[in-house]
Amino acid sequence: MNPIEIAGIIASLFIVVSMCFKTTTFKGTIIMRIINGLGSIVFVVYGALLPALATLITNACAFVINLFYLIKEIKDHYKNNQ
Repeated sequence: MNPIEIAGIIASLFIVVSMCFKTTTFKGTIIMRIINGLGSIVFVVYGALLPALATLITNACAFVINLFYLIKEIKDHYKNNQ
């Protein structure tokens, strides 16, 4: 198994694990977003190494979306708990 394939498997595992969290809680949502974001970052690297531009672009967008909602969730949580 080559290192590029290993990166793809690791990225896939991050994404799959992130889907196992209960996202109806603040903690579950935060953990899911972080793990999913890590998976997206690894997929960006994987897409760059292949090269697979569609994989790279899709996961770069997914990372930005995860980051946006992670920040929004944290701000909303602390704004509502003051």
